[in-house]
Amino acid sequence: MNRVDYDVVRALVVEIIRNLWDRGLYRDNKWLRMCHDNWIGFWVDWRADLTMRSVDQQAKELTPEPEAVKPVYWEETEGETPLGGPLGYTHRFNQDNDA
Repeated sequence: MNRVDYDVVRALVVEIIRNLWDRGLYRDNKWLRMCHDNWIGFWVDWRADLTMRSVDQQAKELTPEPEAVKPVYWEETEGETPLGGPLGYTHRFNQDNDA
C-alpha cells in the first residue's frame, strides 16, 4: 500500500468511530478517542475530497459543452498560380446579431 491508501484507511476508521459514537456506542473508549483525535485531519481531507467531487460533477452537469459552428472552407482549384486560385475560411461569429 502506498501513502495515500493509508490515509484513506485512517479516514475510514474515523468515519466508523464517528458512526459508532452517533449511535451512542463506545463513547468512553480511550483507544477510539486517541485514534479519532490523531486521525481527524485525514477524515477532514477525505470528506472534503468527496464533497468537491460532488460539486465538480454538479458543475459539469449545469454547464454543458457549447456547440461550436464549424467554419466553411473554400478554395478555387483552377486559378492564376500552379497551385490554383485563392482559398480561405469563412465563419460567422455573431449569429445572434445581424448588425
